[in-house]
Amino acid sequence: MSSIQHRVFISLFLSAGFLLSAAMDDKEIFAKTVYAEARGEPVEGQIWVAWVIKNRAYANKSYWGGRRIGDVCRHRNQFESWNGKNDIVINEPSTYQRIKTLTDKIYSAPAHQDPTGGSDHFHSKKMSKYPSWTKNCKQVKTIGKHIFYKSFR
Repeated sequence: MSSIQHRVFISLFLSAGFLLSAAMDDKEIFAKTVYAEARGEPVEGQIWVAWVIKNRAYANKSYWGGRRIGDVCRHRNQFESWNGKNDIVINEPSTYQRIKTLTDKIYSAPAHQDPTGGSDHFHSKKMSKYPSWTKNCKQVKTIGKHIFYKSFR
């Protein structure tokens, strides 16, 4: 890595507060995760799912996958759409492109633009019982078929 690349990397890291990978892979993984988790949801719900992922990267917890958005998305048993999979199939290309545009903006957005108030969990309302982790969280909002939460930290 040249000294200029190194300075740009350090600058991105310091200004964002988490590791922004310059690789397209993180952005693609981010978009595919939101697509798989929320493609049938209202745009507001898709935005909230994206910010849950980003808030987990900001938190930099090893149990959520660390500070890289791609690692957070693919961390074991965190997002159902990746469990046991190496990729997510895109069956609705126009929906994916719209979500990719949305996630590209959120990927580089500063933390103060987070509309979720720091939410870091969500689950489907269709679940027969609430996940055990909900006892450690405050319910923040219901959007479409998802309920969003913020951890008690």
